[in-house]
Amino acid sequence: MAFINLSDRSLYLDQCVIIALILGAYALWLLVAWLRRSRPDMRIGRAVAVGFLLRFIAAAALGSLSIGSQLRGGDEDTFLGRAHDLVNQSITSSASLDKLTSELHTFLFSLDFRIFDPAPPLLMLRIEMITFSVIGLTLLAAAVYELAGARAAGIAAWILALEPANIFFSSLLHKEPLMYMAEGAVAFGGAVFWKRGKLWAFVPIVLGCLIATATRPYVGWFLAAAAVAVILHAALTRQRGARSVLIAGTMVVLIAAFFPLVWNASSHKSLQGLQQSQEANSQDTQANLSLESVDYSTRGKLITNLPQRVSDVILKPYPWQTQNASQRLGVLGTLVMLIALGFLAVAVAREGRGVMQRAGPLIYPALFMLVAYALSAGNAGTAYRYRTHLVAILLCLVVVLWYGRRQEEATEVVSERARWRSFETEPRLAK
Repeated sequence: MAFINLSDRSLYLDQCVIIALILGAYALWLLVAWLRRSRPDMRIGRAVAVGFLLRFIAAAALGSLSIGSQLRGGDEDTFLGRAHDLVNQSITSSASLDKLTSELHTFLFSLDFRIFDPAPPLLMLRIEMITFSVIGLTLLAAAVYELAGARAAGIAAWILALEPANIFFSSLLHKEPLMYMAEGAVAFGGAVFWKRGKLWAFVPIVLGCLIATATRPYVGWFLAAAAVAVILHAALTRQRGARSVLIAGTMVVLIAAFFPLVWNASSHKSLQGLQQSQEANSQDTQANLSLESVDYSTRGKLITNLPQRVSDVILKPYPWQTQNASQRLGVLGTLVMLIALGFLAVAVAREGRGVMQRAGPLIYPALFMLVAYALSAGNAGTAYRYRTHLVAILLCLVVVLWYGRRQEEATEVVSERARWRSFETEPRLAK
């Protein structure tokens, strides 16, 4: 009987994994099909499928290793424990609603535990997180399409699918996968409004901001601010007529309405908690990735010292500071970011003022999130995870700047040839 029970349990676990794979693949297929309905030349389906498959294989392989839990860290157990605690309470209880609005990933895990009894395998939960991650990457590739065309979108999709740090962090039972999806939604909606001025673009923007705020609130607010900046910039410089005035006015009203909250959040009293967190992390002598404490105790000192932490988030830890396999894996993301920054520097030097015009919907989120993560990073270990969000947008930004210019040059050549053909035919028509 024990053998039968064990066999039934194994079959149940396998079925959960298969169901998650089918539903995840179907969700991605629907998204790609919807995107291609109005973008028939955008061919990113194969890259999306490979990205999904690679992340599943990596998650399954890492789960079979004895050092898998060490590589992923201990936060997963914390979030799963909180999710288990929610199961014992009503779904409408204050505890559940609190997680829904501040730790969305924990709330979603608790739904899995409520629906599946006995508890589903962790690999099933990882497939769900992978699906969210790849949705975000797909939307980022679609944003590249809006800004630089089909060829650039395909290149961006393949780069994002194969980026090693993202492959690893996409299957974490953590906040990162939902944040990838939120950032992709905001970038996609911003790009659509930037290039086409479509009002339906507000739907993915708002949805992305809500997901981000419910998952990592402090970054969600910065991402919302970036979205407002994109919309306001587009309304003032790229739109015409009464609608642009109305949209710009609405964004200004939103800025005025939320400014008191931002001002209060940066008060001396509010900054004390941020400063205490910085000091606690820097004084942890057991951690080899602690960062030097910075003074965030006042608004002036925050502005003065923020560049140092921005540098820390981008560059640290240095390869010679790592001490275990998990930290060495994180260095891969650092190397990718440094390479992308090199390409970005060349593109900016070449484009000049045209950089913002060409890639504003990616630049605003990247800058605002960099500030958000620089404010919250207390050690280089958390910066590993934070950096993957910046790397994804940075890679898309580089592709847009490099291939967007080529697309415009090709368009100009075609237009010039068409103009000469029409000029050559005019005398014949006259005769």
